Amino acid sequence: MTRPLRVLHGAYEIAGQGMMLAQALRQVGCVAHSLSYRVDWDGRMSDHVVDLDARRTTWARGATMLATFLRLAPEYDVFHFHFGTSFLPRLVDVPVLRATGRKIVFHFHGCEVRRRAHMLSHHLLSTCTDCDPFCRPRHQAWLRERTARLADLVYFSTLDLEESVPGGRHLPLVIETPRWTTASRRHGPEDATQRDGVRGPVVVGHAPTNRLIKGTRHVERAVERLRAEFPRLELRMIERRPWAEMPKFLAGCDILVDQLHMGWYGLLAIEGMAEGKAVVAHLRRDFRARAEDLPVVDADPGSLELVLRQLIRDPARRAELGARGIDYVTRTHDTRVVGAQLKAAYEALLAPSHAGSGAP
Repeated sequence: MTRPLRVLHGAYEIAGQGMMLAQALRQVGCVAHSLSYRVDWDGRMSDHVVDLDARRTTWARGATMLATFLRLAPEYDVFHFHFGTSFLPRLVDVPVLRATGRKIVFHFHGCEVRRRAHMLSHHLLSTCTDCDPFCRPRHQAWLRERTARLADLVYFSTLDLEESVPGGRHLPLVIETPRWTTASRRHGPEDATQRDGVRGPVVVGHAPTNRLIKGTRHVERAVERLRAEFPRLELRMIERRPWAEMPKFLAGCDILVDQLHMGWYGLLAIEGMAEGKAVVAHLRRDFRARAEDLPVVDADPGSLELVLRQLIRDPARRAELGARGIDYVTRTHDTRVVGAQLKAAYEALLAPSHAGSGAP
């Protein structure tokens, strides 16, 4: 009998995607785990946590990484590496994994690979528009070249990265939808029927991980101006708080503003849609045909005030967007949906060698 496909995601958590994709794969019959070399501020925990920050010297960190590689490498068929990382520095372990018949997937999520000069020269708005740069172009070029040679498959998580990852495939960000829909029912505002912008307050939510990249100053300015018309309008922001607090935070919002530069929508928008909230984000025109049923309201820094005014005045539209959002996320971003897509992709990679025993 063929044993289940065995997959490891690592070696760092980026918005919890490694742990969520591992969970997604388990739901569709794989043996899957996640590995992280760091415990981040948001408190998301991988299945295997090896805290390199607790190792005081470079030698200690290197020895720990090598020990982790030797312990886990024999256990899996597919290694799905996030954010340009692997077990060891500079991807030196990846050729060894390939030589033993393992399949290698690289998955890019943002500034580790995004081509800043290209984005600024080709797009009026992008993640790089108002950023304090911390990307390293020479390393990015090396990473693109190296992963292209070593990978069996390359993914990127948001459509704006397509231009920076030639030959890559888009894999939708993934969430456990019931966690968020349940939170909305449990923590939703008690006075929701009164929140129409006239008789009751309307809460605009925003959760920046990086204020410049998200366009936070534009959100603050738009809400401040709108308070002249809607005195009870409230802006609530949550920054660098544990991930466990996010469902309750979103449940208390009526409108959620995600990002105003990137051109696509991120994890915050997905979680907001899953809770039935009206979501606002900047959507590039060339992407709109890729998701015609996407219920995210387009806004940029110049149009945000108008978009928010219309949503504040129209609770029926907010409710309609919220209902469509739950349906969209369930069909597009839920663990079972994305897990099935990913399992099928892995099986296609392994088909010549994996049939029969299930072991490379």
